[in-house]
Amino acid sequence: MRAIFSSQRRRATCAHRTLAAPAGRNTRRLALAAAGALALSLCAGVADSAAASRDWSKYPAIIQLDTSEDVFAIGDPHGDPKRLAGALAGAKLIDDASVAPDQVKWAGGTSVLVVTGDMIDKGTDSIGVITLLRTLQSDAAARGGRVIVTMGNHEAEFLADPLGNKTEEFSNELKAAQMDPKAVADCGGDIGQFLCELPIAVRINDWFFSHGGNTGNRTMPQISAAIEAGFATDGFATKELVGKNSILEARLNKKGPNGLPWFQDGKASTDPQKLLAKYVATLGVKHLVQGHQYNAVKFPDGRNRKEEHFFQRYGLLFLIDTGMSRGIEDSDSIGGALRITGSGGDRKAIVICPNGDEKTIWSKKKTDREEQLCK
Repeated sequence: MRAIFSSQRRRATCAHRTLAAPAGRNTRRLALAAAGALALSLCAGVADSAAASRDWSKYPAIIQLDTSEDVFAIGDPHGDPKRLAGALAGAKLIDDASVAPDQVKWAGGTSVLVVTGDMIDKGTDSIGVITLLRTLQSDAAARGGRVIVTMGNHEAEFLADPLGNKTEEFSNELKAAQMDPKAVADCGGDIGQFLCELPIAVRINDWFFSHGGNTGNRTMPQISAAIEAGFATDGFATKELVGKNSILEARLNKKGPNGLPWFQDGKASTDPQKLLAKYVATLGVKHLVQGHQYNAVKFPDGRNRKEEHFFQRYGLLFLIDTGMSRGIEDSDSIGGALRITGSGGDRKAIVICPNGDEKTIWSKKKTDREEQLCK
């Protein structure tokens, strides 16, 4: 699979390529003819690659799954495979957190794990996080389980601009490992292919998981169609992925629309509970789970989220980025996992910390607000 955005970079290079002609008339004529042939050859290659696209039927923007098994969710490991392994071991999804990333073994049986993106940057071993999750995906599949990793804004921004400031840490890590960031962002090699094929979101039963949370009150088919259309024009640089209020980039703080969290839609008068209820109804689900930000989040009624805490509000919005990576210097969190278990009226969501601490943050008896810090 070859990303369209990379093809657009090559088209720009082709369009601006010039050759200086020698002074003599005959020599100039021959040189121009040769230059024209070379340009045709170069641009033909670009046209071929520009025609390439992601196979959305094979790698859909939104994965949909119905299951009676337990579902686990972890957010934002950011270059720290040790903390990620600790969260997995605490949730009993792996037996041994001390093994190398390429040696992890799935112990979760037929359970499903969702990791909501941002595997890269901030920490020092993004490649280790990717290796661990790719290894776990393969082993879980062989043992009857499933691991789904969705795209985060850091992955999308790297694929859109591998030499950009936002993902400089990952690019430098790739260079140190003798890998070309541009080639990886062009879907080259195992890591590049893995990143380019990541889904943007996943629906499991009546839970919807994505990195940034904001679905814009659209149905799943509408979201998928918008992402596909944007990708066809701009590749991973489409505003549907890296736009300021997109499903991967939307903010929960003052960087949101008009200085408000995305769930207020830019208006101080918006009731977050009503907006979230409307969004999940449009999706055809009951709950939104997102990563992306570990910071404090303010609500109009003052029942706020403290930074680094697993958090749920109204039984509608679940925040699972807790700043687990040691690359986040101001965070005390060691991470953890959200476990969704039970059925019908007995369904509940439990935070499981690596040290064994557990807390139910949502059930039919706990619907308004709960949180838990793992440290």
